[in-house]
Amino acid sequence: MDIATQKGNLIKWIQELDDSEILDKLEFIKSEETFDSEKEWKRSISIEEARIKSKEFSKRLPWKK
Repeated sequence: MDIATQKGNLIKWIQELDDSEILDKLEFIKSEETFDSEKEWKRSISIEEARIKSKEFSKRLPWKK
């Protein structure tokens, strides 16, 4: 399917939508800026921190023996 056909199908679908939740999600996607790797890198956690959080999470699970 080419891009023009995809766009046309999406436009038709959006025009028929009555679900405000989906429209809000589409509006959010539209307003998002492009991916900023530097910003995301600052928000990320180290592998060691991820391991610690994973261990803590698994200890809190209701394990049955």
